[in-house]
Amino acid sequence: MSASIYNMELIDSSNKTLGELDYLILASGSDSRAYEVLSKCGSISKNQVIFFHFNERLKGLEENDPLFNFKKYSYKNLQEIFCEIKNPSSCLEDVEKNKFSNSTKIGIDISCLTKPYIYFIIKLLRERFGIEKLSVFYTEPKSYLFPKGLFNAFHTSSGPLSIFEIPGYSGQEKRGAKRKLIILLGFDGDLSKEINEDVSPHDTVVVNGFPSYTPKFKDISLITNEKLVSDHNISIAYARANNPFEIYNLLQMIKDKEAANTFINVAPLGTKPMALGACLFALHNPDVRIVYPLPENYENKYSDKSWNSWIYDLPLIN
Repeated sequence: MSASIYNMELIDSSNKTLGELDYLILASGSDSRAYEVLSKCGSISKNQVIFFHFNERLKGLEENDPLFNFKKYSYKNLQEIFCEIKNPSSCLEDVEKNKFSNSTKIGIDISCLTKPYIYFIIKLLRERFGIEKLSVFYTEPKSYLFPKGLFNAFHTSSGPLSIFEIPGYSGQEKRGAKRKLIILLGFDGDLSKEINEDVSPHDTVVVNGFPSYTPKFKDISLITNEKLVSDHNISIAYARANNPFEIYNLLQMIKDKEAANTFINVAPLGTKPMALGACLFALHNPDVRIVYPLPENYENKYSDKSWNSWIYDLPLIN
């Protein structure tokens, strides 16, 4: 994908894209940015709105929790899907009830969707319904919640981890292939170390989000992943944290330099836009595998306040 043909832009109240959609898909959440796109884009009365509610996030919440703020918006057609974080296919039957066609204009706000769900939904829309392009929305957090100010204590999940292939992104590993791992770094240093040990690659590249949303985030990412990045056998690359197309191009450049028998594994631990770029790259390169740590529990809230909101025009067909 040429860097000159992609489109991403900031969202403000004058943006008309949301009102032109036939469907908007998003997830409820307690983070303040969960409904920032809705508030910036005004009326959604013409849209079919599909809300994903993760049962794990709903447990024990009080009625005044910010997660329920979606109720203050007026919807012409609202579909609520209750599903399990650990099982993206649990939404399959409900999603398929909708009459999508390849001409349906669909938008997805990925701000509070988990990464496995982002990958699953995008693949489903392309393979099952022939959707060729999407409008993807994302709101950056203004800050993350670091317990007691300790960067190394940051976690988006808790409990034991299991490393798994995201369904539909298993890749094609040939016998005798050289295994390469590309980790898009996040703040959870334990996750990157665990994935590197599980995949056992011949070599590893870590990609740090730079420029990041704010300058300190780049440094925090390196600090929390110090054990991994200090290994002299591991290479470090950089790509903008809010630009999925830059990640796409970086991954393609890395792949193009590898021998034909290299089996590339990508672990999207970084920002949602970085993960979105890896998703698009894997769709266009089906021989690539996407691996991800499945935790026992996800944190309900791990960011605070909202920053910029972006819209990305995502071409699903290469």
